[in-house]
Amino acid sequence: MKFLIGLAVRAGLCTFKFIAAILLAAVKTVKFIAGELEEILRLGVKVFLWILRELTESFRTRVRVSNELSRNIRKAKKSGKKEYFKAIINFAGSFFCGENGVFYSAFNYILPIVSAAFMIGVIMYGSGLEYGLAVEYNGRQLGIITAEADFETAQRDVMQRISYNEGEENIDLSAKFSLRIISENEQLVTAGQLADKMLEASDEELTKAYGIYIDGNFIGAVRDKDEVQAALDEKLLNYETDGVVKNISYVNKIEYTEGIYLLSSVKDQQETIDMLTSTKERRRVYVAAEGDTPVSVVQKYGMRLDEFNELNPKAEKGIKKGQMLNVIERESYLPIQYVREMESLTFLDYETIEVETSTLNVGVRSVLVKGERGEKVSNIEITYVDGIESSRQVLDSVITKNPVVETIGVGTYSAMPDYPDTVYLGGPLMGSGQFGWPVAGGWISDTFISDRNHKGLDIAAPESTEIYAAADGLVVSAGWNSGGYGNVVMIEHPDGYATVYAHMIYVYAVEGQYVSKGQLIGFVGTTGNSTGNHCHFEVRYQGVCLDPTAFLNTVNAAAVKKEDEE
Repeated sequence: MKFLIGLAVRAGLCTFKFIAAILLAAVKTVKFIAGELEEILRLGVKVFLWILRELTESFRTRVRVSNELSRNIRKAKKSGKKEYFKAIINFAGSFFCGENGVFYSAFNYILPIVSAAFMIGVIMYGSGLEYGLAVEYNGRQLGIITAEADFETAQRDVMQRISYNEGEENIDLSAKFSLRIISENEQLVTAGQLADKMLEASDEELTKAYGIYIDGNFIGAVRDKDEVQAALDEKLLNYETDGVVKNISYVNKIEYTEGIYLLSSVKDQQETIDMLTSTKERRRVYVAAEGDTPVSVVQKYGMRLDEFNELNPKAEKGIKKGQMLNVIERESYLPIQYVREMESLTFLDYETIEVETSTLNVGVRSVLVKGERGEKVSNIEITYVDGIESSRQVLDSVITKNPVVETIGVGTYSAMPDYPDTVYLGGPLMGSGQFGWPVAGGWISDTFISDRNHKGLDIAAPESTEIYAAADGLVVSAGWNSGGYGNVVMIEHPDGYATVYAHMIYVYAVEGQYVSKGQLIGFVGTTGNSTGNHCHFEVRYQGVCLDPTAFLNTVNAAAVKKEDEE
């Protein structure tokens, strides 16, 4: 007890010391911060006083000088008028023009302000001016441009224009630049205007014409662009297409620029039209892909079917994957592109899932729900270049038929005979498998329509062996039967069939109950007209007894049992 009390006192003392140490540290921290703030404040006051003293020093000096001069005037007044007048003049000169006089102090304060105002004015004036680069080429002033990049653009343009020059000497395109202020009477020149001036400054034969540029590249010049453009428009107007098309145009960008061009670069109108509207053909080999047909290959290359058959006479009998085919590829100088909108039907693949089901025996797999592909209708926009598809884009899609998931059943029904490979007449039962083996084991001790007009199968098994429903159905009878069946269960199935399970020692199912295949319904016994423990199993269709072996299949059960034994 004393030990616990001492421990508690020591713990309390430690806690008190810890709290005291924290408070002491906090006090020291506050004291340190306050001391530093006081030092900073004291230093700030000293700096303020120094600045104030420096700013007012000249004023205080001026006051001391004025007081001194005033004393001199009072002394001179006693000495006479002449001395008094000299003292007044000395006071005025010192006050206005002395070292610390009014004019000197004003100059010291006003000069920085005037200098700053002058500098701001110069900057504002300079920023309002417009500057440019004056271009001097071949000794001539060509004009003023905004940036050196304009000259580089003009230089490239001139290089394209003189590419038609057949002379051996190259034209020097170097120029000199100088920064200039643009006056009101001067105007900036564009890159195109500069290119014209550079050509004019050269010694080449020049003429005024329209330059034709394809995607920015100069291909020649013509006297009249309207005739060339009319021929190109006519080709577009008469271009043959399949179906309704939109946005028909040339793939390349065609531009005309009026300017000065080398005389040698100016082409004949018709020659230019023939070049721009020309089409080249070249023969090549195509390797057939899976699913190719003569029609699909013809559509791919914009050929005629008779033309393809002439090049590939053996293809009429069919095309195989990997087969080498001769095709003709057409390439226009100016390819034409157009767009078509079409509806496309595509199929959606279905998924496949597996589910366990007691409707099938163990080891049996069967399709319960057959899968079906879905359908999707899409509005697509297809772009063709010279009649050959180059790209397609889906605008919108609507699923018109949803895919049906394929369901594969995996059997879980495990009831099987004791010896499934010798269950009946020296071999396993190989019926339809519509019904499952109804007993947890057993063997056939009597067949259908035996020598005593037997209406079912007798499956012998030890007393109290479990009996299962052979298929899903409704229990329509469960209990004692006075007609010789003893304890019996009768199940009606949805497809018009019924199954009967007789001579049970105990009935587990209840009349009106819906049972699933493999569900426990009773136990093997020998009640009623019976000479041994067995399950009398009947299969009826619309009241007519059928041979149960036609509906039982123990092949898979035998395979599963054999695998388990191994």
